[in-house]
Amino acid sequence: MQSLTDNDFNSFLLRAEQLNNSDPKAALILLNSYKEALNTQPISNQVNFYRIQSAAYSDQALYSLSEVSADQGLMLAKQMNNPSIFIAELAYTKGFSLESLGDFDSALQIYQNGLDVARSMNNTELTARGLINIGAILYLQKNYKQSLITLNQALKLANAIEDEALLGDINSELGILYGYLGEEEQANDYFERSYHHFKKAGKHNYALNSLHNVANNHSNQERYEQALEVYRILESEILPNTSNHFIAGIYRNIAWALVNQKEPDTESAYRYIILAGEYVKEVEQHAVKLQYIVDKAFVLEKMERYQDALDNLAKAQALLALKDSNIYDTSELNILFLRAKLEYVLGDYSQAIETQSTFFTKSIAYKKARETNEVDELILQYESETAQRHKHILEKKQRLQDLQLQQMTDNANSREIFVIVLAVCTLLLAWFLLRVITGQKNLVRVTRIDSLTGVINRRRLLELGDDLFLQAKKEQQAFSVYMIDIDFFKKINDQFGHSIGDKALQEVAVLGQNLMRASDVFGRFGGEEFIALLPNTQNNEALEVAQRLRQHIEQTKWQTLQINQLTISIGVATFENDNYADFSLLLKAADEQLLKAKQAGRNKVSSDA
Repeated sequence: MQSLTDNDFNSFLLRAEQLNNSDPKAALILLNSYKEALNTQPISNQVNFYRIQSAAYSDQALYSLSEVSADQGLMLAKQMNNPSIFIAELAYTKGFSLESLGDFDSALQIYQNGLDVARSMNNTELTARGLINIGAILYLQKNYKQSLITLNQALKLANAIEDEALLGDINSELGILYGYLGEEEQANDYFERSYHHFKKAGKHNYALNSLHNVANNHSNQERYEQALEVYRILESEILPNTSNHFIAGIYRNIAWALVNQKEPDTESAYRYIILAGEYVKEVEQHAVKLQYIVDKAFVLEKMERYQDALDNLAKAQALLALKDSNIYDTSELNILFLRAKLEYVLGDYSQAIETQSTFFTKSIAYKKARETNEVDELILQYESETAQRHKHILEKKQRLQDLQLQQMTDNANSREIFVIVLAVCTLLLAWFLLRVITGQKNLVRVTRIDSLTGVINRRRLLELGDDLFLQAKKEQQAFSVYMIDIDFFKKINDQFGHSIGDKALQEVAVLGQNLMRASDVFGRFGGEEFIALLPNTQNNEALEVAQRLRQHIEQTKWQTLQINQLTISIGVATFENDNYADFSLLLKAADEQLLKAKQAGRNKVSSDA
């Protein structure tokens, strides 16, 4: 090995990097087998070695070792004449290690350093990765508005270069962000997109992580049976090279779903939580260990092992004291909630009252902070003037509730009365906040979403179409539009009734939306007609997607059993080289092409090209 040539060593590094996509543990073994030859290599090869090693340690959730390798690479990179690309990649890997270990401020700083380097080189991929990393830190710090802006900047860059691995990363982070915002269905869409992008990129472990997010999303919405189906798939995918962090998460989440499903299986849940504990021992992240102990306490409480559960909460409380106070974790509320319940069951009523009082106080504070952020995000996402007015109303009502709560607290004569007052106020505040947020969501939904199919409605399609047309014209980009019609839809209504026709419309809407890219828009224009808006898409690309959509509809096995087969006709029109003056003319051209497709025998695609 001491006599390895530069080319030999580069070939070895390439093998190690490719291996890391599927088996990080094997990649580390291969890297370490060449460690003795490292000092005989040029600086560039040494830096590249540490870059790959740091990434492999990170993929195995060995974050302290990943940070050490990244630091070694960064120190050597300073001696290179042109080290920029290595500095950016090593900075991102080190930043992720710091983020995973809970040091968010340091991670954000080093991510920004890496992003500055990437931008100085005009490297689109590395710039997008830097934006992804920063976007993730921002949502962890509850700065959802800036996180959404940052991640969408990264998405635009990734779409431009069509990098599957990059698109997988961005969709995964957007899914987590939308989960924080309470938009669970949208979050699930992003996780599924992330899964498919990682699959195409050949990054098996990353694809499994996206699938894990899908299962967690089901669990968050209390769809525990569906969550268990996905968790079982993940359990079957566990390999000898799977990280302890990932395995622990699967077993812990299976235990949680088992104990919370309609018919709880506490014995199986306990076996899984104990199994998770064996893997948690090897995990570095403080938050993972904390969450495990809290979940174990909940399982023990369901088994009526109240004292054991309380003992576990005491351990969790000790771990919680070590957390960064600037980053809020709902584990604290979970600990207080369960502790009060256990203290009451064990007969320690005075302590239960005190714990419950603390829970109510912290819950109100967290609720106010979270709801304000959610309203901010609704404004950003929907650009709704109505949402802005409701935000001001919410803030005013919250101030009023604070004053009333303070007055009632001052007048309380005993701890018991204080707890009762807090409980009532909390319920009233929660009810009011729920009504305001639900009202905002319903208002936006009514004005923008088709009530039958759940996709964007005619009014919103026309608004977005005008906006996208003006943007395409300004930036001199192509912009394609589909006019889609379900063939012989009247026969379906006449033969099977309108209820079956409605189900067909709903299924077509789901299929159409799923086949679109993240940047595309799919909605119902009215009746059996749908429209798709494809920004930055030339006519030949639009035709390929349209044919794929048509074939997919034709070959689909329909959930509505009365329908054996259903087909669509599509008219395609593309704005290029200022060939249309406005969006209405472009839409009219797509409608004319739809008529040609139907005249040609239906189940066809016709284009203005």
